Amino acid sequence: MFGRFNGVVFVILLFITSFLGSIFILIPFVPLAWLAPKAWRQCADRMVGYWLTFPASLCSFVFGVEFHVSGDLILRDAPAIILMNHRTRLDWLFLWNALYRMDPWLLTTEKISLKDDLKKLPGGGWAMGCGAFIFLSRKFERDRHSMEKMIRYYADAGRKYQLLLFAEGTDRGSHAIEASEKYAKEHGLPNYEQVVHPRTTGFNYLVDLMQGCNYLSKVYDVTVAYPDHIVQSEVDLFKQGIFPKQIHFDVKAYDISEIPNTEETRGKWLKERWYEKEMRLRKFYDPAGEKKFIPSGKGYEWPCTMTGGGYIAAFAFWILSSIMWMYFIYYYTALKLYVILSIAFYIYALVYHNGVEFLVIKWFYIRNSIEKTRAA
Repeated sequence: MFGRFNGVVFVILLFITSFLGSIFILIPFVPLAWLAPKAWRQCADRMVGYWLTFPASLCSFVFGVEFHVSGDLILRDAPAIILMNHRTRLDWLFLWNALYRMDPWLLTTEKISLKDDLKKLPGGGWAMGCGAFIFLSRKFERDRHSMEKMIRYYADAGRKYQLLLFAEGTDRGSHAIEASEKYAKEHGLPNYEQVVHPRTTGFNYLVDLMQGCNYLSKVYDVTVAYPDHIVQSEVDLFKQGIFPKQIHFDVKAYDISEIPNTEETRGKWLKERWYEKEMRLRKFYDPAGEKKFIPSGKGYEWPCTMTGGGYIAAFAFWILSSIMWMYFIYYYTALKLYVILSIAFYIYALVYHNGVEFLVIKWFYIRNSIEKTRAA
């Protein structure tokens, strides 16, 4: 019962803080998206990044998850792709802790490709839209246009982001396992026990697109493993409230010069990386093994225990500010009206522009066009 209470508290806190943060922290700066688009991009990245510290603090500081991070450092000042096996639907959330340990500023530069439906979530979906995350329908012909708009926007805005891509397309649930086994049988490939066969089409397109924008310097291959308890989805977390005791991440960096140039050879390169993951994870999960990765690349190992007050400060800020905002909403009619108008703005952006991220992009290029006209 207490475990389920943990899950309920975690989900409720994420909803409340993201909902109130998207209204009281992000909305006041939205005019910058029109008046000074590049300043908006910097402000939104930092504000959304600071909220990401809150769920990271809950996992580590409150629920006691121990994060083991090893391998190469992910650089925040270089545009890159982060490839990671998708063991559970919460891998991206746990990755924030790994990034924070490497460099807290990575939480302001990492972007995630997520399922399209998530942009409809009140609070979290709005904030991720402001943060210029990429939402995908998992239909390539439709997604390619969204990816092109977002990558060109990243490059033109002068921001250097690291884009998290799950090459498997979905988490390793029962349906994905069946589809992967069917694919392996049809193409004469081995069955995988720990990963799902990757999809090469999206990866190839993204590499070509980013290279075409001169916006790709590295590819990071991240392997994640859960040695004790695997929380498969947010529903499991809500119902059971049991967090993993440990989560292991290992990172291998590849310079863009190491990535093949053609779609065929690049697809083969991706499949080779996934075969290596499968072998590493089999060894990791072997009952006779140590449940530990041998660090890749330069072999860095970051401390499991955070020393410093970053997590505590983020936790205190979001809890106390949320209490304050709820108090003022309850007592002041003007703030109730402000909240209603803020919600109306996000709904308008979603219905008429497919999300706040595309409305902001539209404003960005309109302002660029006006400025170029004036300069001429």
